[in-house]
Amino acid sequence: MPHVTIFGSLNYDLVVTTERVPKGGETIKCDSFATHCGGKGANQALAVRRLSNPKTVGVRMVGRVGQDAFGQQLKAGLAQAGTDISQVEEVPGESGVAVILVERNGENRILVNAGANGTYTPQDVNIDFFVVDGKGLTDYLVIQNELPTPVVLRAIEVASDKGLKIVYNPSPMERSIVTPRVISQISYLVVNESELAALLQQDLTVTDLTDHDALIGRVEEFRAKYDFKGTLVTTFGGHGTAYSTHGAEAVFVKPFKAEKVVDTTGAGDSFLGAFVGALADGRSVPDAVKWGAAAGSLAVGRQGAADSIPMLEEAQAVVESMEAQKR
Repeated sequence: MPHVTIFGSLNYDLVVTTERVPKGGETIKCDSFATHCGGKGANQALAVRRLSNPKTVGVRMVGRVGQDAFGQQLKAGLAQAGTDISQVEEVPGESGVAVILVERNGENRILVNAGANGTYTPQDVNIDFFVVDGKGLTDYLVIQNELPTPVVLRAIEVASDKGLKIVYNPSPMERSIVTPRVISQISYLVVNESELAALLQQDLTVTDLTDHDALIGRVEEFRAKYDFKGTLVTTFGGHGTAYSTHGAEAVFVKPFKAEKVVDTTGAGDSFLGAFVGALADGRSVPDAVKWGAAAGSLAVGRQGAADSIPMLEEAQAVVESMEAQKR
């Protein structure tokens, strides 16, 4: 059975919805308060698990939580979904926490305390992270930028040396991390429009986003600039997705139409989860992109990040419906 290992952050989210953010020294009433299990690493682990077949794909999370109630809830949420948490360590101190202020107009402000996520050092990264059930190595490593930068770089280096397929989502974007050397070690680079623009050091205009040829041009420009030999997948929100594999021309994929758009927060993680799950299940890149787009179209119709991630059966229904319309 192929296995996917996600190495990344686990955060407990404290979300406040308010008409406006208070000024300095001011106290106002909020509209609502909610808590969620989050962190980009944990969200992507949950997404891969929900959007892949548990009988054919194994999913495990590698990360750290504190010895507190938040840590227990973060672990329990992943375990209940069927994710292997044997490599989620409990360390002294507090778990990672994100305090999120959301205004009614949709603007948000986020304060993050790394907590246990920030305790990793490069020396902590070892081959045990990538060994499944004490036997062989995992097939895929999924990693992001919410751990300390030296740790992310070390994990990519170790995984590359062992020949693992690395799926890298450079979020939050730090251009200093994404060097040509790092790029050369990546099998699948998954970015959104703003991350692609940062890597190219140029803005994408509204005209670009509505011009499919322009988007394909940006993808091919990236490949040339970094001499990238892996697969590049770029999501452009409601405008669609473009992907490019080594030695082939870039392809644009029209978006699946969302029934409604409530919150786009979990769309990227849902796309990535379905994409990686499909790859691990033996599907081609074009099919995996299709499954990712279907999952993203469902996620935007729901509130929250982890809470918005759909199930495999839901994404399958969307894909089958769209394919039936093409016949």
